[in-house]
Amino acid sequence: MQAYRAYYEDGRIVTLGNPAIPEGSELIVTVLEESIAKSRAERQREAFKRFMMAMENTPPLPPEFDEVIKERVNITREIDL
Repeated sequence: MQAYRAYYEDGRIVTLGNPAIPEGSELIVTVLEESIAKSRAERQREAFKRFMMAMENTPPLPPEFDEVIKERVNITREIDL
């Protein structure tokens, strides 16, 4: 018998880490009293903080970008892939 840590979120069990559990394995689920999962609001707050840090550490766009946007150029059509 092998034990794995996990939490319950949005109707499914999410394992911590990436354990290799063979397909078709029979499981015994034990619900602990403590809650290790963060609330949706906490996860959103953390994501927003990461976004703000990334924005603060991103250099400004080059002046050419403003010129392209000012001319209302559709960038997706101008890129030759």
